[in-house]
Amino acid sequence: MAPSQAAPLSGSSLAADSIASGSWRQRFFKAPWRSWLMIFASLLGCQAVSASGLLSPSVVVLLPKGSAVEGANETFLKGFQLGEEKVRGCGLAVASVKLRLLSLDDDPAVALSGNPRLKLVVAPPAADLRAFSALASKRNLSVVLPYQRGASLRSLGELDARTRLWFLVAPVRDDLEAMAQRVMEQGWRRVMVVRDPSELGVASAKSFVEAFEILGGKVESYEPELVQSVNPDDGERLKRLQQDLVWLGPDALVLTSRPSGPLVQVLKKAQMDGLLGRGPQHPAWVWLASSDLASDIGPEAWEQLLLKQSSRGPGWQKFSESFEQHWGQAPDLLAAAGFDTARIIALSTMSASLASAKGSADPLGWVDAESEPQPLCTALRLRLEGKQVRLEGAASSFALRAGQTPSGTTVINRVSALGPG
Repeated sequence: MAPSQAAPLSGSSLAADSIASGSWRQRFFKAPWRSWLMIFASLLGCQAVSASGLLSPSVVVLLPKGSAVEGANETFLKGFQLGEEKVRGCGLAVASVKLRLLSLDDDPAVALSGNPRLKLVVAPPAADLRAFSALASKRNLSVVLPYQRGASLRSLGELDARTRLWFLVAPVRDDLEAMAQRVMEQGWRRVMVVRDPSELGVASAKSFVEAFEILGGKVESYEPELVQSVNPDDGERLKRLQQDLVWLGPDALVLTSRPSGPLVQVLKKAQMDGLLGRGPQHPAWVWLASSDLASDIGPEAWEQLLLKQSSRGPGWQKFSESFEQHWGQAPDLLAAAGFDTARIIALSTMSASLASAKGSADPLGWVDAESEPQPLCTALRLRLEGKQVRLEGAASSFALRAGQTPSGTTVINRVSALGPG
């Protein structure tokens, strides 16, 4: 069957950004990552249905619109294309997928209103959960949320259609809980938490404080707030912080700021001068920075804990090696989410979808969170036999349950202190 050229959605603000539109093609020919046309070609086609029983229901993958997120889209799609190649490597054709861009203020229900056959939607990273819950409820479809990790998850329990929402990565909260556990294991039971008010990170800091206190740790502060905001340009505030650190003598200083940020540079110099405690070796530092930012942190005169890898799944190592071989660079969690998304679409577009709790066919009804993880080709074979399966996930444990976030394994690095001299 020849590739289909989908008409722009009627009344949709995304009409000009349809994957089939000329303006989309022109933009990507001009983009520095023009090699991405081969990915879009794979998403455009209506591939021939193989004799295995694969069907091709309507699937839409939504990505955020805007120049600021092009790099993130590229990362996601690199993982996605690799996932499609793995499906083909199992001897099956990939399903027809429609790719669309969605602006931050676009209502997905309006943007997708022209597709009556739609059964499965892949939401953009950090999606508006309320909007996609409303879409799932109104259209009686399932929504895959490949990269939803932050504060929006707090509203999950309030959503009527959460049983049609499927999350692929563990929340940031899991990384912070793992860090709190590791801090306690180091014997650092008293900490002080500091942030630069000009930077984001207060939500992460509060989540760490909550997890640390549940474990029996104590967060020290002479200030009204346990998470102390310190402006690096405020000399008096910095002096007060230094005095508090000396008086309270915490085991560790927990930082939510960027490693290259001005506050960190000021505190680093102060500690090297022995102004924050009992000499340059004290206190230890705990970083709540993301794994990408933490990768640049080197050894100092004091011990440090940092996030090496965000929570991810048992298939990460094989995926990582394959991704690096294919693209010549190491992947991140967003790439793994794209990889798992492509494989989920393959498993979800096969015949015999199981019914949801409301009795309608759920494209992800095949997921069995309690079973042992299976490699992709095995999982596809079991699906063809009409069985439920659990995929060996790269981005998480893949113990997926509708309306709940999965778990994973977080890797924390301990950076030993430099010796004297």
